[in-house]
Amino acid sequence: MSLAYVGLPCQLEGLRKTEVLSETLKQDWPGKVSLYVGLLCRENWAYTCFRALIEDDYSLKLDEVSKFDIKKRNIVAFKRDGGKLEFPLEESRPYVRAGCQVCLDFTGELSDISVGAVGSPMKWSTVIVRTEKGMELLKGAEKEGYVEVKPIEEVKPGTWLVKKLSKEKKEEALKEAEIRGDEGIKVSHISSLDKSVKELIKEAEGKGYDELEYEVIDGGLCSACGACVAVCPSGCLRIVDERPTLLEGCKPEECNACYLACPRVSLPLAELKSLIFNDGQSYEDGLGEFLGVYAARASDPKVLERGQDGGAVTALLSYALDKNIVSGVVSVREGEKPWMPVPAVSKNSEELLETSGTFYSYATTIPAVKGDKD
Repeated sequence: MSLAYVGLPCQLEGLRKTEVLSETLKQDWPGKVSLYVGLLCRENWAYTCFRALIEDDYSLKLDEVSKFDIKKRNIVAFKRDGGKLEFPLEESRPYVRAGCQVCLDFTGELSDISVGAVGSPMKWSTVIVRTEKGMELLKGAEKEGYVEVKPIEEVKPGTWLVKKLSKEKKEEALKEAEIRGDEGIKVSHISSLDKSVKELIKEAEGKGYDELEYEVIDGGLCSACGACVAVCPSGCLRIVDERPTLLEGCKPEECNACYLACPRVSLPLAELKSLIFNDGQSYEDGLGEFLGVYAARASDPKVLERGQDGGAVTALLSYALDKNIVSGVVSVREGEKPWMPVPAVSKNSEELLETSGTFYSYATTIPAVKGDKD
């Protein structure tokens, strides 16, 4: 089983960390992922908060919305009757997840290829190719007619907006970390970026769920990525209301897997990057490591219409599935409630099309990598 994983920056951090720790954790499931696709992300909302923002504050039922978008620092809800609701993104700040406020990564720097709307015109996606694997995906999909690709400079004046928003996010996160530090909350993942994996394994000895709860969950640092749930050998952790919750059966004196795997306890970013990227690769603040930056959009009218900002992610991964580059794609689809994202594993391009479009609330998807059966 070879999977593509589509995730937000915080989810990529959790999955990449479990991958590098797989031998220590005695779990091989992270190795299923052969392709990492990152989504540009400024912030995110819990589903209950997003619902309250749209339905309670603006009196628009979610089932009346056909599509959401964020443009020019505004949230736009397109209504099924042809109307729309538009309001300043700033008004959503009180609803933003606490863990987002200490996230440093806007562009998904640990991916093979990052995709987002920022920097490209409407119906196009900005694509940051980071690895040879990502470049092969983009060029292969272009050659087979799945996507149209242009250098970013041909459709927009470069990547200045991506770098601007990335810089803003990082500065705000560092400021928030300083504020929390003054309040006695240590934002330890930021201070661990240059530490080695060996150092972090040593520091995690003797620490388990109690420490995870105190340092990360109760401290408002948790990203709900689900790495802790996925690595728990006894299955005694679940995500409940976006919070890792302990069930019966945990033996913390015998296990520190959840604490060790958490990317908000520690994040060996420098070592992770050294394992992912080649020496001498291009790097720019706000973009991360990259081989090239492009604008892309789906060639298939169905994908272009249904997908977000040109449907590039759906088109690229449809190519990967059709050509057996991967056998499944872990992403999200709509759940039982309107605009409620739930984990999905697509086995073909038809199933993948059902997952297209962007949800602006959060679903915990790392456990779906472990849970998918060969």
